[in-house]
Amino acid sequence: MKKIIVTLSICAVAFIIASCTPSNEEKAEKLIKETLKDYLYHPDSYEPTATRIDSMFIDASTIEPIMEISNEIKDLISKINGCERKIEFAETAMDIYAPDGYSSQFSRGEYARAKKEKKETKSDLDKYSKKLSEELASLKENVAKYHKGGFTGWAVIHRFKSLNGAGTMNVPGEMIFFCDENFTTCVGYESEKIDDFAKILDTVNEATSDEDIIDYFEENRFSF
Repeated sequence: MKKIIVTLSICAVAFIIASCTPSNEEKAEKLIKETLKDYLYHPDSYEPTATRIDSMFIDASTIEPIMEISNEIKDLISKINGCERKIEFAETAMDIYAPDGYSSQFSRGEYARAKKEKKETKSDLDKYSKKLSEELASLKENVAKYHKGGFTGWAVIHRFKSLNGAGTMNVPGEMIFFCDENFTTCVGYESEKIDDFAKILDTVNEATSDEDIIDYFEENRFSF
């Protein structure tokens, strides 16, 4: 009889300990609440509405570099396109003011100016093109690191409500947080931003050449 009582007592203690241990959802929401203090306009109005946790098998530290590199690539593509247009305009001007035996001083000056602009812009174009190649290589390298393979922590889809900037109405929000396995640190992004991020991952993974990646950024230069 004593043995049974002791066994039951151990079970009861184990149940009490388990009941007192915070769930992963509780740990995540506590960490997220602290994290959002510096993000929300009115942190005191924060109210969680839904939390979903999934195991994570990625290197979340690559997310920010991939986003920064992607923005740099878009900027470089814009600069390269601008250079190509300037070179085209300069070449047109050179054709118009091409010197001959009847060229005026004005025409010769315009030709020289256009020729100089083409040369300087070509130098910029070469510089930006080289930098673009480097950034594309860095992007592919970080995307490869992103796919870690082993368990690295938790991905948390979190929905909440909070007051808008004017403090006049509650607005819904949804963010995705990437937390370490012990829920001691996390980084969060708006869901729309992660959607764009996922498209970049798909583009890099499916690309057969750098041109495929460049085409994606040219077509989506106003997103992300």
